[in-house]
Formats: sequence, C-alpha cells, structure tokens
Amino acid sequence: MIGVFTVGFVIGSITITSQSETGNGDYTGANALNYWTETSVGLSGPPGVLPSTLSGTVGTPTVLAGASGNYGINTIVSGDTEQFFRFSETTSAPVNTEVEVIFTVNTGAGAGTNVVTTTYIETQTSAPGSTLVFTLYYDLGSAASANIILNSAQQTSVQCGSVGSCP
Repeated sequence: MIGVFTVGFVIGSITITSQSETGNGDYTGANALNYWTETSVGLSGPPGVLPSTLSGTVGTPTVLAGASGNYGINTIVSGDTEQFFRFSETTSAPVNTEVEVIFTVNTGAGAGTNVVTTTYIETQTSAPGSTLVFTLYYDLGSAASANIILNSAQQTSVQCGSVGSCP
C-alpha cells in the first residue's frame, strides 16, 4: 500500500511516501540465507548507546558480537531519526562467513535521491547458542532542523564465497 502521511515522530515532521520497504531479500546464489533474516523494519530514534558503524570494506567485515546488539549503517547521531532494519541470526549460521548487506534508502521530494550503502558483516568464530537479534540503523537526519521525506528503504544480503571474496 502506498500512501502519504506525516508523523510527528521527533520535533519536526517526517513524510513517508511508502509504508513498506521494497525489494528486500537475503540471498546466497539463488537460495535464501536461512540463518540471517530480516524480521522487521521501521522508524525510531537512535538507541540509548550510539552503535558503532558497520564496515564498508570487503575483506575487513564487522564481526558480529556474540550477543544481540545494534550497529549503524552510517554514522548515527543522537536525537536524529533512524530507519531500522532488524535481523535474526540463527544457531545454524556458518562460522566466519562474510555477508554483503546492501541498503538503498530513497529520500527527498519528487523522485528523491537514492543513497546506496554497502556494508560487510562476518558471522562469529563459533555458532551462536541461541538466536541473536541485530538492529541496524540508518540515520535519516534531524527532523528538528528539516523535514525528512522517506520514499523507500530496502536491503539485500548476499553471502560471500569467503572472507574478502564478495560479489
């Protein structure tokens, strides 16, 4: 469903031109990544403790913590508005595996502007003992200083052949 509505989420306003994300997916070749799945998306403020930013360099991925946690897709600023993507990592996750996670966020009036951010994560050195939840935040800016127009947000996760060998 596509619609336009304004949310008084943070001081100022946010206009959403699409109520759902488009074209998400988690793939390894033609197969879904059953160990790394997107479970929800939405808007929020940043977490209380600002998260570190994910690696943008193939071959030097951010190794996921052994406990559920938060990461920034770009630099997260206190008080800003965030698009979040929440993922579950299951106990079947292969160890030391690099995953390329590509985020495309379209903001601005009219057709907007696409910003593509490619990040790299690596699964832990041992499989998690239980399902972990990771929330990845994309900073949209401050609604206090300007209106934020969010048109769409999508992500695609692709398992790399090995660490340093991504599509």
